[in-house]
This record gives sequence, C-alpha cells and structure tokens, in this order.
Amino acid sequence: MVRSERGIALALVLMALVVAGALIAGALLGGTQEQRVADNTRNAEQAFGAAEIGTYEVVRMWSPSTMSFHGLVGTDSILVADSLAPWKTGRYKGTVYKLNNDLYLIDVTGRDSVGLRPRIRGDVPARSRQALIVRVRPFTFPSPAGVAAITTGAAGITVSGSSVVSGYDSIPPTWIGCPPADSAIGILSSGPINSIREGSVSGAPATKQDGTVADSTFRHFQDVTYSQLAGLATVTLAAGSYGSGPVVANGVCAIGNPLNWGDGDHTQPCGGYFPLVRVAGDATLTGTGQGVLLIDGDLNVAGKFQWFGAVIVQGAMKAAGGGNVETKVWGIALLNGGIDESKIGGKVHFQYSKCALTQAL
Repeated sequence: MVRSERGIALALVLMALVVAGALIAGALLGGTQEQRVADNTRNAEQAFGAAEIGTYEVVRMWSPSTMSFHGLVGTDSILVADSLAPWKTGRYKGTVYKLNNDLYLIDVTGRDSVGLRPRIRGDVPARSRQALIVRVRPFTFPSPAGVAAITTGAAGITVSGSSVVSGYDSIPPTWIGCPPADSAIGILSSGPINSIREGSVSGAPATKQDGTVADSTFRHFQDVTYSQLAGLATVTLAAGSYGSGPVVANGVCAIGNPLNWGDGDHTQPCGGYFPLVRVAGDATLTGTGQGVLLIDGDLNVAGKFQWFGAVIVQGAMKAAGGGNVETKVWGIALLNGGIDESKIGGKVHFQYSKCALTQAL
C-alpha cells in the first residue's frame, strides 16, 4: 500500500524559512551587538581622551600666581571650566585642589562626543574621570646671589643717608608658615661697595666682594633664564611710572587689575597673591606689592614703596626716601647696574627675608 506524501514540500519550505530566518536574525543581533560594543568602546576612548586632554590643558595653561593665590584643599578649590576638546571629540570639566604650597591635585571628568550629536541609535554618553598629582618645581636663585640682601654687578653700589641693608633674616609682619631662619650677606658685589655711614650695612658678613658675580648672575638662574621668566610674567607693563596697590572688589582680590601686585599684609584678601611683574624698560615705582619684580632697565624709587620677594633689575637702582617716606624691600635684590652705579639713600631699608623669598617663588 502506497501512502500519499502530498504537501510535504510546503512543510519543508516553511521549516527552511524558519531556520533561515533564525540564522538571519542571529546574524543581525550579533552585528548589532558588535556595533554597540564598538560604539561603546569608541565613546569610552573619546571620554578618556577628553579627560586626558583636559588634565594636560590645565598643566599647559598653569598660572603660578593664580594657583598659589587659592587656599588649601577643604577650604578652597579651583574650577576647570566646561570646555570643548580639540577637534570636538568631547568635553571636559573638573577641579584643581591645592594640597600644599608645591603639590596640587587635578581632577577632570571627560565626556565623549555623543552629547555633541543627535542620539540616532540611542547611544549612552560615556564618562571618564582622571586625576593627576603635580608638583610645582620651586624656582631658586643659585648661591651666592640667593643668600645676599643685595647683589650688584661691577658698577657697584653706594649706601648713604639713613639707609639700612641687613642680611640677618627677618619675617615680615603677619606672615606665617615660614622656613627656619638663616643669615645672609648684606651686600655681595663684584664692584665697589661704598657705605657712607658706619653700621648701615650688616650681615654674615656685612659685605663681600666676589669676582665671580658677572652679567650671567643676573640673567641665568640655574636652568631658567631672565628672558624665560619675563615671558612668564603675570603682569607686563611698558617703561614708565606706576603706583601699585592691592585692589579688592566685593571682598575678593581683583587679580585681573594690572596694578594689583598683591599685599604684604597677609591678613588682607590679596595677601595670597604673588604675581610675576615685569616692566619692559626703565621704571619709577611707588606703592606696594609682592612676588617677583623684573625691571628690564633702571629702577627709580623716590616715594614710599614696599616689596616682598625678589627684585631683579638689569640696570641700576636709585632709591631715595626722606622724612617719613620709607622704601622697604623684604627678600633679596639683584641689581646688575650695567655701567651705572646703584645708589641707595634716604630712608631706605633692604631686609633679607628667607620667608618672603620662598613664598614669593
């Protein structure tokens, strides 16, 4: 007896279609999953790259005077603004924390470019958080120029009137967190040192003539040159006369004002601001400030002027106080002089201060 097998072809075809459909669906699912994995990997890499770029942008745009102005972690922080990464690969933002005077923590979060385009496939933005601890290399003056209240070149210096130069370490009023005190030379020079009044110059020793003090002493500081320092200046001014002073707006130190050079009174809002100030030529100054002062030409001080930190003058310095008008420098002064002798007269006081020098640098 022969059985009828009519309709078996239809069943086989349907079965084949089901199997083929399952295979196609599996291939599509696998492809989709592969695409999503690739997208997620790309997004994660973009977020990582944005965070890394943001971290090193903070380092590249580092402003020592601005960063040092802020308080320690727990009391203050520096925001890294939400910024677009180069080539629009993502965005980054974060915070910088000051751990101590030399150590900082940079905390940056990067986001991939999903947020910068329509979410066609329902992509989820990726994030990457990176932290970098950086140490600010302190700038120091090599010995012996770094351990003298005043260092002058071959043109020499004359101290007259009621002027005082002291190499004995002293801490400015209101300053804290200072290193152990030490003593320094009063005046170090490769040229003549003339003191009109006995006892006006003191130190350990009071004066020292050293033929190794040359033009390079005032232009090369270990592996940093004067030109490099000038290029990093927080404030750069043309030759002229200036009266500096702390500027406070709504209780906050206005560090954007070019004549705000900080405040030697560390109980005030600008007490933590130590700018690097450069005058590109001769300068006549009054007022007050702290940090590092660079003068490309001669420095003339005829009124009340106070500076806390380092003063580097490529020309000569002429200072003449009188009566109740006083000029006072806490830290060190390097006066190249060129062909002109520096002259300090009247009520002028140069006081070596390791504390002022280290905090300013």
